Amino acid sequence: MINTVENMGQLKVIEWKMSYHKVPGLCSLVLQIIIFMLISATSLMAHNAGVLPHHFQKFIGLVQPEQIHIAFGDTSQDIVIMWATKKDSKFSVEFAGNPDNMQKIEADRAVLEKSSARAAKYLHRVYLAKLKPGEKYFYRLVAETGAASNMYGFKVPYNTPGKVHIFMILADMGLLSNSLKFLTYEAANGMYEALFHVGDIAYNLHRDEGSFGDQFLKHMEKSTAKVPYMTVPGDHERFLDYYHYRYRFSMPKSRWPMPVDQLWYSLDVGPVHFITLNTEVFYSVTDQQDKQMDWLHDDLQKANAKRSEHPWIIVLGHRPMYCSPTDFSDEADCVSDTTCAIRSKLEDLFYEEGVDLYISGHQHNYERSWPLYRGKAFQQGYKNPKAPVHIVNGAMGYQYIAETIVKAKSWSAFSSSDPRKELYGKLEVLNSSHLMWDVYDASNNEDIDSILLVQQRHGPFGKAGDDAYEQLVKLQQLHPAPFHWQPPAETSDSQPLFHAFYGLPSATRKLYLVSLCCTLLSLVICLLCIPRCRRKLCRNSKR
Repeated sequence: MINTVENMGQLKVIEWKMSYHKVPGLCSLVLQIIIFMLISATSLMAHNAGVLPHHFQKFIGLVQPEQIHIAFGDTSQDIVIMWATKKDSKFSVEFAGNPDNMQKIEADRAVLEKSSARAAKYLHRVYLAKLKPGEKYFYRLVAETGAASNMYGFKVPYNTPGKVHIFMILADMGLLSNSLKFLTYEAANGMYEALFHVGDIAYNLHRDEGSFGDQFLKHMEKSTAKVPYMTVPGDHERFLDYYHYRYRFSMPKSRWPMPVDQLWYSLDVGPVHFITLNTEVFYSVTDQQDKQMDWLHDDLQKANAKRSEHPWIIVLGHRPMYCSPTDFSDEADCVSDTTCAIRSKLEDLFYEEGVDLYISGHQHNYERSWPLYRGKAFQQGYKNPKAPVHIVNGAMGYQYIAETIVKAKSWSAFSSSDPRKELYGKLEVLNSSHLMWDVYDASNNEDIDSILLVQQRHGPFGKAGDDAYEQLVKLQQLHPAPFHWQPPAETSDSQPLFHAFYGLPSATRKLYLVSLCCTLLSLVICLLCIPRCRRKLCRNSKR
């Protein structure tokens, strides 16, 4: 029999613990629901990221695949997968829309032999053709030993009307770019259908016997293994006739390794006809220049013949046609009003064929023009522009050279040359007549610039010549007062969060909503259980 106060206290503690373990089974059920919800959410997020584990034997040593990146093939329904190894080995790719039913394709191989002593020089490539638009596919790399990589996933763009298409566009980015890590996470968030890198890749692919190219592509793998990485050559790729560029990448409508006289291509994605150019040929090899110009004339004529299917024509090239003077641009011919090599070759053609947008880099700053032709801004707005709009975004290159704009030209609508803000562009094609262009600080996603471009009458702007503006005025095709578009003013602190949520991919929004509902349901159940649990505990403690 327990007689002492101390023993009585111990007994009470023991009784309380016993009563605690007799809490109604409903609370236990709530805990199980919460645990299940967390496990399910984690699995869904891993699946959404496209990284699924499997149980093949692991790679050993120098046969480990690295620098995995994908790109579009000849069409946006074709995907090219590339990777590198430090030791030669036969590889294949297993892929399917369902990870449980994989097909296998053997990989092609090439060897980096020039300026590559420190590089993973064995390059591998697989071409996947005629994939289903809008479908998600999974793939893994399998060596002849049976070792296999993790599972990766990508989504094929839709080719039907009514779908929004979003692309990331940047230039002049290398290992020293402060925002490289942030940018790879942004590109991998599931929003973008492609990432366009418009020249000056890694600074430089061949540097230190290829080790810089390897390191850069390893950093990019988090995004480029899942999002098509579409490249355009710049002046920093010219080393040894673009040798590293031609071997490390495989772009549309070209064999691999890519021929030096075929480093340009076009591609249709949704309502957009993209054209990429090697602008270096305008400053070096004449025969390549002529070949590219012949191809460009033909491609633009074919694009205009299909303008109802792909109304937007957007051209990407490393060097700009127009730029404002900077504290470092004495030799930049895009500053000149009269002697710009690329402008003399392309500007009239772009005007006559109705190119909507020309996006470039090279200048390490950001600048956007009004609709512009022959040095004259045709409008101060972007509703039914009567000339191409020019955008320069080389602001990822500030760590190499910071070029501060000292005096903006009269045609310049907006510019930014703050070396603390490395910038990337987001091109959001809403439909056949509306697109959004936004520019963000890569370190924190601060919105730096934003325009809505509306074009309801796609096609040639008119006949090229110094009197083009006057001809449009006579035809009354220029509005007497300029259109101005500004982003809607923020009316409350909650508005940016609201827009950020609806800017997420639909799958991610659904995941967040399901998780939120499950969490709220669990909280409600817990609140309902607390009074009952407390009454039970009180009754047990009084016994």
